[in-house]
Amino acid sequence: MKMKFKLKTLLLAAATAFSLTGLAVGAKAESPQGMKLYVFSSGWLNIEKSALQAGAAPGKIDVPVSFFLIHHPKGNVLFDCGNNDKVITDPTYWGPLAAMLENPANHSRSPDVAIDAQLEKAGYKVSDINYVILGHMHLDHAGNVAKFPGATLVYQRDEIINALWPKPGFAGPYMAGDLTPLRSKAGAIMPARQKVIELNGDLDLFGDGSILIHRSVGHTPGSQQAVVHMPKSGAFVLTSDASYLPENFEKDLLPSVSLAYDPAGIMQGYQWIKYMRDSEGAKIFMAHDAEGYKTRKHSPEYYE
Repeated sequence: MKMKFKLKTLLLAAATAFSLTGLAVGAKAESPQGMKLYVFSSGWLNIEKSALQAGAAPGKIDVPVSFFLIHHPKGNVLFDCGNNDKVITDPTYWGPLAAMLENPANHSRSPDVAIDAQLEKAGYKVSDINYVILGHMHLDHAGNVAKFPGATLVYQRDEIINALWPKPGFAGPYMAGDLTPLRSKAGAIMPARQKVIELNGDLDLFGDGSILIHRSVGHTPGSQQAVVHMPKSGAFVLTSDASYLPENFEKDLLPSVSLAYDPAGIMQGYQWIKYMRDSEGAKIFMAHDAEGYKTRKHSPEYYE
């Protein structure tokens, strides 16, 4: 009986360690030379801090809407794709959520924030993008996804199901108009109009340890993060909204109820971020971290 108990304990410990590290073991592979990591933003949102961090003092803050491009010898990869460019000329597309764009100082409606224009300044066209990884499908992360019909979309199966028919109480940030173009034409047997990789777990995108996708259910039913191992600069964790602000993951602070689909899952996501930081010295790039964004290289500059 004791031996069975000890074996069960060892197996449980091993399973727990694997669930925490996920695909971090792939970090030992050598990333190919020539990789580049670019940082972009769809502008800034003006939002109550208490939405991003429950219990915060009343008051609005400006936060960037970051997305990223990884140039890899096997293909160009976008991680998230920002706000739908429609809001540049027609903020009513977001309905009442357009209030987040109203601060004139944040330049969120400048033509320069259009994703086409930003990519071109870095030397890329929309047609050059081979993969689009969606950290999740909220309006400020998947807004421009329909602009990349030639790319392979990479997402968690649970996320697209929830995005098209969200759980009660969580529908607000999903914009149906961003996502319906992904459906195939009427009568088609397969639902996707373009190539997709639907996940229910983790993925080493190119099999070389350079871009690792980690399922991180918490903020939404199908959230995912990515670790990018650059040959010269080391590891970067792209959190999407698995963590909003540095204090969130440092102090285990949850966002508001409407942005916390699975609070326990969010806490697990925080632990994974800290594990990657502490074990690999990974730099943590959150989509909405204003102070962190100011310190980063911005496109057309890049990390190698």
